[in-house]
Amino acid sequence: MLGSRAVYFLCMVAATIIASILLRRRQQRLKISAVQKFGIVIGGLVGATFAAKLPFVLTADPNAGVLAAWLSDGKTILWGLTGGYIGVEVAKWSLHVTVSTGDTFVVPVAITVAIGRVGCFLYGCCYGVATNQTWGFRFPIAPDAGAILRHPTQLYELLFHLSFAAIAAAALSQPSDINWLKRLRGNWMPVYLIAYSTYRFTSELWRPEERDSIGLTFYQWSSIAIGFSFSLLLVARVVRQQREPFCAIKAATARPPEQLTNENQLAMKAKPTVRDFENS
Repeated sequence: MLGSRAVYFLCMVAATIIASILLRRRQQRLKISAVQKFGIVIGGLVGATFAAKLPFVLTADPNAGVLAAWLSDGKTILWGLTGGYIGVEVAKWSLHVTVSTGDTFVVPVAITVAIGRVGCFLYGCCYGVATNQTWGFRFPIAPDAGAILRHPTQLYELLFHLSFAAIAAAALSQPSDINWLKRLRGNWMPVYLIAYSTYRFTSELWRPEERDSIGLTFYQWSSIAIGFSFSLLLVARVVRQQREPFCAIKAATARPPEQLTNENQLAMKAKPTVRDFENS
């Protein structure tokens, strides 16, 4: 079955259907309109599709043309996930959505990527370097036409995404009063992208990618940049969440000068004067 493009296509279709079902179920509690939900999903799809192809378009052979690069099979999950996140945020801004939506995406997205990696394995793309381990596989699409055993990096990544989906689903089903879970509420997508950046940086050791003068691949540099950016975003969000209760208390106890003036005027009117006693 390895090398089957038809099976790869069926896996992509299955991943899309399952993602739609899971996302629909998880977004039922979101207090936004159906139009806003649809717009957010479209924003994520457009952002993910564009970003996943962008590295291949930028490094494409000028003689082959840009259109050929857009229509080619190559795409990167790391950039795709980042583009999808940005696309959702842009869609939320344009649709005036202020509620957090990331937690509804994280499990469906992780499961979708895992199913997609099954398709990659069955087709034979995204294979690893040569290995003498017993769990190695032969990939007919590789330059050696399957003559040597290679790391099944697609299956490694499959395990990562399924494991993260299980962890996130279990955490999101727990009561929100648990301290460390409370800090992660609304932040599971950045955590997912940080974790995947870390994994992808490590997994490049088992992938036959071109390396620069210091031994790093393009995707390792991408992992560093994306992981660092989302780490900063996560820290900023956690700090803001910790400050919100104090800001709310301060806002509730502080009264504007206008309110104090009005209350003083009412108090003065209610205060009895000497003339009141004389008239009584």
